[in-house]
Amino acid sequence: MIDVPDAFARLEQPEYTGENRCLPCTAVNVAIAFVLAVGIGIAGSALVGAIAFACCLLLVYLRGYLIPGTPTLTRRYLPDRILAWFGKADAPEPERRPAIETADLGAAVETLSAADVVRSTANGDGLRLTDDFRERWTDRLPAGGAVESAADAVAPLVDADEIDSYGEATVELNGTKRLRWESDAALAADVAADRELRTRLNGWETLEPADRRDVLTGLRLLRERCPACDGRLETRCERVEHCCRRPRVALETDCETCERSIAALAVGESSPLLEWVSAGDGGA
Repeated sequence: MIDVPDAFARLEQPEYTGENRCLPCTAVNVAIAFVLAVGIGIAGSALVGAIAFACCLLLVYLRGYLIPGTPTLTRRYLPDRILAWFGKADAPEPERRPAIETADLGAAVETLSAADVVRSTANGDGLRLTDDFRERWTDRLPAGGAVESAADAVAPLVDADEIDSYGEATVELNGTKRLRWESDAALAADVAADRELRTRLNGWETLEPADRRDVLTGLRLLRERCPACDGRLETRCERVEHCCRRPRVALETDCETCERSIAALAVGESSPLLEWVSAGDGGA
């Protein structure tokens, strides 16, 4: 005499039933069982088809599937949107952002390019901001192009316990060191760019504050429009001779409309910044 409970126990596969049952696999196998039963019913009789359907459902109940290999086939061939209905869609891969490990402006170009921040100019003699970064940077600028509180705005850019404001574009760190931006618009530009770069670069927050400022200054030199009034910016390069020091190159970016200074610095003739700024159009 057949021991029915023992036979059922032999057929059961706990790894595919109970709490481990895969609902997409079950749905697919029930659908297959129905199609088979209908085919059998048409070829034979409705009763035989019904019996076949009942047997198939029993197998699905005990084993978790009717067709061997269903768990693998279901995940491979069912569309993600259907798997998502059952909570079985593969989790999206974590976003892989470029990592910046150095603020050396020469080495940083590759990382910034990978993060869709900059690209080479058409003639290849300088850099431009990408359209996407430029638009998102501009969207993050405060209304009027000036931050409400220099101390609060600068806090994410520096490592200091105490920050005091001295005007619209100067702050004092821990009562000892002062940082000054060329204008309130230059400060606002750095704050907005910093916020956008945090979404694009791994390791940006761990760079030394001075290194982050170097990169932000370089990006300011590449802006085309004023952060405050949206006027056209002009960048000038001028070689400066010294009687007792090596020649330097002065880089200045000013707004033609509101005359705000957006960037002003002097660098050595071998500075990577000179490769950023196109000699022909000033980085515009």
